[in-house]
Amino acid sequence: MSSDSIAVIGAGPVGLVSALAFARDGFDVTVFEAEDQLNLAPRAMVYLNPLLPDLDELGILDDMKRRGHIDRDGFNMHLVALDEVLSAPNSVLDGLMPTPFNVHLGQGEVCAIVLEHLGRLSNVEIKWGQALLGLEQDGDGVSVTLQAKDGRQSIERFGWVIGADGGRSATRELIGATAEGTTWDERFVATNVFTDFRSLGMKSSNMYVHPTLAAVIADIDGHGLWRCTFQESAELPEEGLRQRIDDYYHALLGEDGVYEIDTYSPYRMHQRMSTKMREGRVMLAGDAAHLTNPTGGLGLTTGLYDVIALREGLGAVIGGRADESVLDRYEAERTKTFTEISSPTATHLKNVVYGHHDAETLRVLTEPMRQGTKDLESQRQMLLGLDAVRSPSLLSSAADAAEGHALAHLAE
Repeated sequence: MSSDSIAVIGAGPVGLVSALAFARDGFDVTVFEAEDQLNLAPRAMVYLNPLLPDLDELGILDDMKRRGHIDRDGFNMHLVALDEVLSAPNSVLDGLMPTPFNVHLGQGEVCAIVLEHLGRLSNVEIKWGQALLGLEQDGDGVSVTLQAKDGRQSIERFGWVIGADGGRSATRELIGATAEGTTWDERFVATNVFTDFRSLGMKSSNMYVHPTLAAVIADIDGHGLWRCTFQESAELPEEGLRQRIDDYYHALLGEDGVYEIDTYSPYRMHQRMSTKMREGRVMLAGDAAHLTNPTGGLGLTTGLYDVIALREGLGAVIGGRADESVLDRYEAERTKTFTEISSPTATHLKNVVYGHHDAETLRVLTEPMRQGTKDLESQRQMLLGLDAVRSPSLLSSAADAAEGHALAHLAE
């Protein structure tokens, strides 16, 4: 392969969107995925309004809108103990931006859409069932060692490598990095369920702050399929999880409540950052680089903003418009964004939603959101502030001058 070629490790949403971005820019891209097919387990599903123009530029937004649910309801936090709902509808952004809405669609469906678009490009290859075993690099490229399901090994040569292979990233390990931070004591249980949540007063997206039944609840398709993610102790055995899901829904909807579980997925939650995001010609993105609990939708969102920054920076380096120091800036800016915005904000929101606080403590913890939703201008600023996880241009001399992230007050 040429010195301009790129290997992407991992066919999750960050890996596939990376492949699409660089392929559309004219680079030869090969994606390697250890599994034989897409992972369709319930995970991320909300794509926030400031990110949507970037997805539109990649050509996938229209398909996402057709297959998903367009959310005009925006931010909704139900404080049951306070008999209060804090809201900032996306409709307040009408006329201020081209995409005054969020899109809801399971990340597996988004991956399927991206694969369709990649299939129309001649400079992309997807190789399934190929696990990363080794990386050796020099000044001209990276030799990538892979192992197929049958044990056969191969070595391929690329100019650059993007490691987007998730929380258990082999790429991260091979560049000598570790994911430092903490793992929460609790387990999240993401369920896709058919039921009528709107009869309970739910909007398209909801943080349901309840003393015992706390959850994040969102409309997946606008036709009765919802995502409801609740929390339980990680000490509970997974063997009894299906019964505990029924117990949860009986408590939430009543013993006569009507629901049908479509699928579910338990998973642990982390607040971790890789000790480095770059080693020479190898870069990390998405969960390979950083892990956060999903409350607030900042996990995949931050990963996709990694792609935006890396597309600009690595593209400029390969194209001869910038030297490799730009990639050091990529590492610095994305690390800063995660540690100063994404992780503390997601941690605060998890603490609010799932913390089982008394009413007075809850009132204090939610005061920033209360101020952020008190009037039209406050709502607009809070929603526009979601773009705080976007790094400033890596090529701009003013990059280090960007300050005042509008989300930062949520983590105070």
